[in-house]
Amino acid sequence: MDLTIELELVNLYIYFFETLLYLSFAFTGGYILLLFIPDHSKPAVKNPFDLFQYAILGIPLFSFISIIRTTIILRDFAQDMSFLQVLLIVLKDYSYGNAWIWNLIICTGMYMITVLCDFHQKWTKWALAFTWIGSILAHGWASHPTGFSATWGLLSQSIHVAAVSIWLGTLIVVAWFTTGAMNWKAFTRWFTPLSISSIVLIIVAGLVMMSLIVDGYISSWGINYGEALLLKHLVFLPLLLLGFMNGFLTKLTNNGTKERKLKWWLRMETFIALAVLMITAYMGVQEPPHEDEFEQPSPSLLFKFLHGNVQDLALQWNWNVSHLIMMVLGLIALSLLNPFYKKDKRGLFATFAIIGVILPFLGLLLSVK
Repeated sequence: MDLTIELELVNLYIYFFETLLYLSFAFTGGYILLLFIPDHSKPAVKNPFDLFQYAILGIPLFSFISIIRTTIILRDFAQDMSFLQVLLIVLKDYSYGNAWIWNLIICTGMYMITVLCDFHQKWTKWALAFTWIGSILAHGWASHPTGFSATWGLLSQSIHVAAVSIWLGTLIVVAWFTTGAMNWKAFTRWFTPLSISSIVLIIVAGLVMMSLIVDGYISSWGINYGEALLLKHLVFLPLLLLGFMNGFLTKLTNNGTKERKLKWWLRMETFIALAVLMITAYMGVQEPPHEDEFEQPSPSLLFKFLHGNVQDLALQWNWNVSHLIMMVLGLIALSLLNPFYKKDKRGLFATFAIIGVILPFLGLLLSVK
């Protein structure tokens, strides 16, 4: 099979498995965090222990597809070697191969803790927490940012993934596995400041990663990675708005007593977060716009569709009235999310959330040349 076709097929798998990888980090992080919370301060969650174990095993399993992709690329330069021989070289001599081996060891240890240890013992949850942090660090070691800065790349990527995982993972467990009382007031008393702290860390770590990877935020919009980064930032806006509404605008659910409505809105929040994870997974297999590595990036298909046959990607602002109208309409759509939430207009909320992302996204891409 042609190398290009092989890589396209592997990339399709990566989009899927990278999303599952981030979901595995999130689910395990949220599950472990809730072990530290007393029962009276959290919803009555049906313990999804089997799914927790599967998520632990999923971390090394779903991250292995990136190792396969690298092996396929390198084998094209060493055609006299077998696939297994090249794979062993990747695992032995490349940092992300070493990181995967460590993650396999760490996750195996985490899984054995769940099998052999008593969860009623205090040290068990601490052992799970420390091994989970070790798995996050191993993942950060194999990331794009670490390739540009060993220290800041590792820290920013690890903090970013950990903050997203703890926030989103707790939300997933509560939204999808609560079978009894929500204990909403007691839950939000600690989860709201946790969410705010996580968002601050996500933003700060994200800015550090951007400074390492992206040479010119606006200029990056002409290639796949930059467009995905812009879309990710725009999708994050309705996610933040809905998180704020679920945390503070509780009249709709009478402080969490209308549990059916509350669960629906919490699940909507997880779906928007899933979109962010899918975009992040897509970015993971795209070339980052860093001039030291990629001096002549190719314009994306979307950018060519919007602007024709583009040669120069040194982009500058080129506003006109139609672009501004698209931006304003997008902002109006986002501003309507609050009244739709209060009136429990779920279909309109979802529709206008999509409009509030797509119109500014297209408006911004059209406003540069």
